[in-house]
Amino acid sequence: MRSVLKPVATAAAMMAITLPAQAETLTMLSSWDESYNAVPVFAQGFADLLEKKSDGELTVDMRGPETVSPFEQLQPVSAGLFDMLFTHGAYHLGETAMAFGMDAVTDDPAARRESGIYDLIDQHYQDRNLKLIGVFSAASGYHVLLRNPIGEDGALEGRKIRASGTYHDMVTELGGSVVTLPASEIYSALERGVVDGAAWPVFGAMDYKWYEVADYMTRPTFGVTNLTMFMNLGTWNGLTPEQQDLVVETAKELEVSGREHFADLWAKEDKAMQDAGLEVTQFGPEVADDVNAIFAAGVWKQVEEKAGKDGAAFHDLAVEKGLTAK
Repeated sequence: MRSVLKPVATAAAMMAITLPAQAETLTMLSSWDESYNAVPVFAQGFADLLEKKSDGELTVDMRGPETVSPFEQLQPVSAGLFDMLFTHGAYHLGETAMAFGMDAVTDDPAARRESGIYDLIDQHYQDRNLKLIGVFSAASGYHVLLRNPIGEDGALEGRKIRASGTYHDMVTELGGSVVTLPASEIYSALERGVVDGAAWPVFGAMDYKWYEVADYMTRPTFGVTNLTMFMNLGTWNGLTPEQQDLVVETAKELEVSGREHFADLWAKEDKAMQDAGLEVTQFGPEVADDVNAIFAAGVWKQVEEKAGKDGAAFHDLAVEKGLTAK
C-alpha cells in the first residue's frame, strides 16, 4: 500500500509546483464613467497594465458611478464590497479630507513619493481599512465655466457655482455660493440657469459638451487635479508579496506616464475648447495673482479640520519639503 501511495503523492506534489497561480479578478469602483478622460488613462490604464505585468494573473473588473454614488463610495470599498476605488479626495470629505490635500501639493510624482507624504496618507487610510495605491496627476488644475464673463468685482460675487468640496472654500472666498451637484447634472443646471457656473478640472468641457451651455472659462487656473486609487486592506493583505509589488510598480509607472499623457492632452484640449466657442475670462488683477494660494489655503483648512493631527502633519511635511504654498 505504501509503495502505491508514494508515486501518487509525488505526482501530486509535482502538479502543485507546476500549476500556474490562479487568476484573481479585482473589482474597481470608479467615481466617473468612461466619458471622463481620466478613467481610460488611469483607471482602465491601471487595469490593462496590471494584467499585462502579471501575465493575466491579476485582472480588474471596472464598475462606475451607476453602481454607487461618487460621494458614497469610500465605505463600501472599506467594507470589502469592492476591492479597489478610483476617486478624488474631495468626494469623501464627510469621512476624511486627507487625500484631498494632494491637490495643494506640487505636481512632481517622484518628489511626492520620496517626500514621505504617501506614507502619511497611507497610514491614515489604513485606519479606515484602505491601502493607498497611487495618486495620479492630470498635469493641470481647475477652472470655472461661466455663463457670463467675470465682472467688475474681478471674482465670483453673487454667483451660484456648482462645486464639490474641492472648490468650496475658494468659491465662497471669491464671493460665490456653492451648489452641490453630480457631474451628470451640470449640463442641465447650466442650461436652465440653475447655476451661473461650474467649477471643474480644466479637462471635461469637451467630453461632457458643457461648451454648449457655458460661454466662458476662467483664467488663471488653480491647484492640481489629482485622482486617488485605494485598495481594500483585506484584499491587499490577501495578495502575495510578488502581487503587491506588481500593483505598486503599476501605479508608480502610471503616475509618470499618465501625467505625461495629460500634459500633451491639456494643450490640445485648451485649443479645442476655444475653437468650440469657450472664451477666456480673466480673474481681476487683485485675484489673479493670489488665486492659487487662495485655493491651497482652502484645501489645507479642510485637511486640518477633517483629518485632525494627521492632516496637520501632512500640511507641515508638505511645507517642510517645499511642495506647497505656505
